[in-house]
Amino acid sequence: MSDQPVPAEAAPSRNLVQFVLRLREAGVVVFLVLLGLTFGLLNDRFLSVQNLTIVASSAAILAIAACAQGVVLITRNLDVSVGSMMGLVAYLTADWTANHPGISPAEVVAIAVVLGIGLGAINGLLVAYGKVPALIGTLGTMSLYRGLTYIYAHGQEVSSSRLPHWMLESADIRIAGCPIYVIIAIIIVMAVAWFLYAYPLGRRIYAVGSNGVAAWFFGLRAERVVMFAYVLCGFLCGIAGLLYAARVGTVNVVLASGWEMSSLAAAVIGGVSVSGGSGTVIGAALGAVVLAAIDNGLVLLRVPEFWRMFIQGAAIVAAVAVDALIAEAIRRSTAGRRR
Repeated sequence: MSDQPVPAEAAPSRNLVQFVLRLREAGVVVFLVLLGLTFGLLNDRFLSVQNLTIVASSAAILAIAACAQGVVLITRNLDVSVGSMMGLVAYLTADWTANHPGISPAEVVAIAVVLGIGLGAINGLLVAYGKVPALIGTLGTMSLYRGLTYIYAHGQEVSSSRLPHWMLESADIRIAGCPIYVIIAIIIVMAVAWFLYAYPLGRRIYAVGSNGVAAWFFGLRAERVVMFAYVLCGFLCGIAGLLYAARVGTVNVVLASGWEMSSLAAAVIGGVSVSGGSGTVIGAALGAVVLAAIDNGLVLLRVPEFWRMFIQGAAIVAAVAVDALIAEAIRRSTAGRRR
């Protein structure tokens, strides 16, 4: 990005945008607290340490997937192949691990990461350089990746009995009482958030999402930035897929089905704008916690599955509506200050 000073008249508008973004993340936290209190009043088991640990563990992998989706959304694109990437990486990695008993944890992680990067790169090539609309391109790869999983698997699943003990037992590891998956998710989300905030390439992701034309005038190659965003998304999906495989133990061809919508819902609920250029991956992770809390609370209240799906859909619609209202308010405020 350019190091040119920001004009004085632009400072109030920039400060307004920063304030609104902080307010949106704070709003997610406030909503989460109110949600917890409400479920706690309806069922006293919800606020127990054991149940909150379950909520955190459930949200951990989704938080990584939401982080991946959030990075792409910030560039004013989206990736509806997130679940299929996770499923393909999970199956291929689990099958390779099962067929090579002496493989080390580092090698397993490397396989998952390389696979994820490769799948993300295919999406990036289609959208960034092939100029295929993000929805159409990743909708195609969603079916492609899931189909490849079916073809490779031949209808078979990788049973937990074939996986090494260290892989299956990793989900039960705790550090100071905190599940290891929660710690991993926090580290990954904070690392990506720091990268987007502190490094030039991270700031370029926001610049391209805010105004691609203006970014081009400042010398930014939008194609490279979008390509990197999809590669990073694939990298994170590779990690999420591996963790999910280790958590469930038995890996089948439908693993992570529907996670493209869950990750999108979490990111949008967490304040990442579908219009691009705003929001944070921390907010996306908080959105994942909100979804996990809602799902857990409704299960404790014995609410049927179809109502849980309805409530999740309603949450997405409400989040998008709020995002549109905020974007319009910022646009009007900015236009008014320029007059």
